[in-house]
Amino acid sequence: MSIHYDLYETPDIRQTGEEQPLHPRVVFKGTINQEEFLDRVHKFTGISRSLLAGSMESFQNELKDLLADGWIVEMGDIGYFSVSLQGPPVLNKKDVHAQSIKLKNVNFRIGRQFRQKISSQLRPERGESITRPRRKGHPEEECLAIINTHLSKHPCLTRADYCRMTGHDKQRALNELNSFIEQGLLIRYGTGRLVVYAKKTQ
Repeated sequence: MSIHYDLYETPDIRQTGEEQPLHPRVVFKGTINQEEFLDRVHKFTGISRSLLAGSMESFQNELKDLLADGWIVEMGDIGYFSVSLQGPPVLNKKDVHAQSIKLKNVNFRIGRQFRQKISSQLRPERGESITRPRRKGHPEEECLAIINTHLSKHPCLTRADYCRMTGHDKQRALNELNSFIEQGLLIRYGTGRLVVYAKKTQ
């Protein structure tokens, strides 16, 4: 059992223009959907697949109800689920109304034992780099082809990924990515250091 990784340049958050150290990032093999996940559990346990499907649906429904009711839910060794809220910024509690409070996120905190089990089985293996730097830039058509090739294998890309694949500097990369967004070809998720780009679904 091995997990592939590649090395990526750490984002230059201070915009110094200096070369940044590299850090490892997982090269994901794809996504296991619920149906395939159930098939795998059924195959290795022998438990009825219909029973597994019903149990998973029951787990999901009960988890949803408990989280919506304000509980922290422990899922065995896997970890803990909880929710966080968001509302308008106010200085006086009287200015906050229940209808203005909404769900911010569903949070997950991995259990210590489960984390240790994953760590003990994890075997890092260097994957083939798909983001080799190029000294010369590329025209827009080639850049779009490079993006499509990358996104056919990965769910998203970062500005640093794009720079490395095209050889363009940060400002040119941002301009081109924003242009692709304006053309309706890409969509941006996140803010600040967490911005990623993905294909815009029709």
